[in-house]
Amino acid sequence: MNKLSSGAVATVGKLVGRAIEARLKGDGRPFIIVHMVTNHCMCRCKSCLWRHNDWEDVPLEDLKRFYSEAAREGFLATGLFGGEPFMRKDLGELMRFIKEDLGLTQLLFTNGWHLEERMDETLPYADILLTSLDSARPERHDEIRGLKGLYERLMGAIERAKVKYPELPIHINTCIQKGVVDEIDDLINLANRLGLKISFDIISDYRHGEDGGHFSKTDMGLKAEQAAEVCSYLLEKKREGAPIVNSELYYRYFVDGKPGYKCHLPKVTMWIDGRGNLEYCLNLDKPIAHINDMPLKDIMELPRFKRLRAEAERCCTCNSPTMIDTSFIWENPGLVFQKGGVNVG
Repeated sequence: MNKLSSGAVATVGKLVGRAIEARLKGDGRPFIIVHMVTNHCMCRCKSCLWRHNDWEDVPLEDLKRFYSEAAREGFLATGLFGGEPFMRKDLGELMRFIKEDLGLTQLLFTNGWHLEERMDETLPYADILLTSLDSARPERHDEIRGLKGLYERLMGAIERAKVKYPELPIHINTCIQKGVVDEIDDLINLANRLGLKISFDIISDYRHGEDGGHFSKTDMGLKAEQAAEVCSYLLEKKREGAPIVNSELYYRYFVDGKPGYKCHLPKVTMWIDGRGNLEYCLNLDKPIAHINDMPLKDIMELPRFKRLRAEAERCCTCNSPTMIDTSFIWENPGLVFQKGGVNVG
């Protein structure tokens, strides 16, 4: 099974060290960018909260300036997702700039449709590749994603990437939603057969809008008792040695009936949407700022940007391990290295 490169291992250490430093300082100054480089996508997933094909992408030169500012402000890494990042024709140039010119670690998330034809312009600059797979059956995955032939293209691209970039960690990410629960064993077996790690993401039903409204909503989520049952099984499989990325704490949270967690995500990450808005996750209708409004240094000093770090602690509506495991790691950075913790390597 592939492992993190030595450079990525060093970066994980830096990220953990930065989290500890930020906790000690008490400033909660984020050091990772989570970036929807586009909200455009060719898929039509019923559970998606992010697809907006009518939104205009930020020009490449503006993104280069923004990332240059981010590097100067001490950001260490970025996660590029969407939408589908490969919908940007300049994705390779952006990734090359971020890695070679700025030295930031990069995680790339893709559905795999364009991966094989464009891997040589992107994967040399990626530190981890995450691929979306919601079923071990080709026809079912294509149905969930609303794109015929996607499964075969993804599998072909993964096999090709393993040969051409053998040191690149490749993970599978599965959205736990209606109709997928019975395939967990098949998905774990597929991950083992491919020699990859797999994460299981309990999907969220909505994101926050104005006055407590829902920015977007899906009916593909599981009921609480169903989520508890599937997470109990995933917890068992992880303890048995299945190559599952998420921590045991993540699954125990759902097994225990979602008792609530204290969200620390804004202390670690800054979220940018495909239009260039810095998101205020508690009210997506009113972003904090646009990356072209002012220098990033000034954006990070805005009272509302700082206030989010405290206000988010009262929110626990998100189900994703991005939010929950990140919050657990903030409280205990050693979770990255402990048995039963987040399995990034």
